[in-house]
Amino acid sequence: MTNGIIFDMDGLLVDSEKVYYQANRMAAHTMGFELTADDQHAILGTTDQYMRQYFETKLGSTDKMTQFIALSYAKVEEVVQNDGVAIKPGLVELLDYCDDQGIDRVIASSNFRNMVDDFMQSTGLRTRFDRIVTGDEVTHSKPNPEIFLKALDQLALPAARALVLEDSPNGVLAASRANIPVIMIPDMVAPTAITNQQTLATVANLAEVIPFLKK
Repeated sequence: MTNGIIFDMDGLLVDSEKVYYQANRMAAHTMGFELTADDQHAILGTTDQYMRQYFETKLGSTDKMTQFIALSYAKVEEVVQNDGVAIKPGLVELLDYCDDQGIDRVIASSNFRNMVDDFMQSTGLRTRFDRIVTGDEVTHSKPNPEIFLKALDQLALPAARALVLEDSPNGVLAASRANIPVIMIPDMVAPTAITNQQTLATVANLAEVIPFLKK
């Protein structure tokens, strides 16, 4: 029986991964290098610190990394202001079901607290979540399980009675390492054979999680 759900945010609650990818590509183009799909996949679900380390290695310079990150964040604001950001399909149905059934919930996002708050406010989701754990509050990024263990503490539940919802392989692996059941709702990265072994299921949208909660 599931009494609490731990939600990732980027690519799971809101369609933000595409925003980041577009912003990162625009920043990379400005600086004259190519940002590949493999680069984007490598940083999905990780913290700002991990992303900085990744691009410092890729660009071979702390200064270039700092310039790229600053440009990327500026481009994110530009993209969101111009195009907005959508919530993911099936989310409202799932949250309504949780309300009806008294299923607790918490967000566990590797993003900054201010970014999470901004996305929650701009999409109208802030009132649907009382508790949030962010990348600012952990030492290790996904696939380390630290953020999910902190979220589990917020729920005050044993791992077997909680459920993680994730869109990325890094997040799925982190949940698996925390011994918390996990369902994957893929966004920009398709599940692999290994990912499939780590999940209860892979579903197309958040509403399709509801039948698993009824079991």
